[in-house]
Amino acid sequence: MPESGQPDIIDRIDALTDDAATWSAGGEHTHTWWATATEGAIAAVELSTAGLGSVELSETEPDGDIARRIGDPGVDRISPLYRVQFWVGGNSMATCPVNTGATTFLHRLLIDVRDGDYVASDAEREHARTLLDTPDTLPMIHGPCLITGVGEDSSAGPLEENFQGWFTTLLDQLVQMRHELLDAIAREIGVPADRLGGLVFLSLD
Repeated sequence: MPESGQPDIIDRIDALTDDAATWSAGGEHTHTWWATATEGAIAAVELSTAGLGSVELSETEPDGDIARRIGDPGVDRISPLYRVQFWVGGNSMATCPVNTGATTFLHRLLIDVRDGDYVASDAEREHARTLLDTPDTLPMIHGPCLITGVGEDSSAGPLEENFQGWFTTLLDQLVQMRHELLDAIAREIGVPADRLGGLVFLSLD
């Protein structure tokens, strides 16, 4: 999920997945450290224009934390799945540039739902398929974004295990891709791979 002109999001992913749990042999995943919140809080995924991270929101009054983190007193949400919400600023479409990383992340989620790589209902798969078949209707995220589960009355809630497992697997894949790219560059220029850890990869799209 590279972002044009932005700091290396893969470095953020590396840091986020240092201690991430992996899938067991039976196909079940354990609880990931990044999704473990302190008492009285819920964990959320933050996709800012500068990168990615795990943050905590108040369990009882998350709205204020969401507004503060997205920088907009008015909040809106995109609900690609019944139990997953993307929170964005109510005015961000008019005041903020497209958040390329968050938009790419959302589209990847929809693709994996459609293709059966994310546990979802038939209705959710059909919804994802419809959006992807008509690119003009695909949501575009502007400005900072937070991802949460769904609580009472559609408020922010804990992230469900399906999302946690999918996200952790995605992060692991991206980290592996980064390492493979560094190894390939190191072989090409004849420099040890551990000397290339500070490289920043930018999209030229």
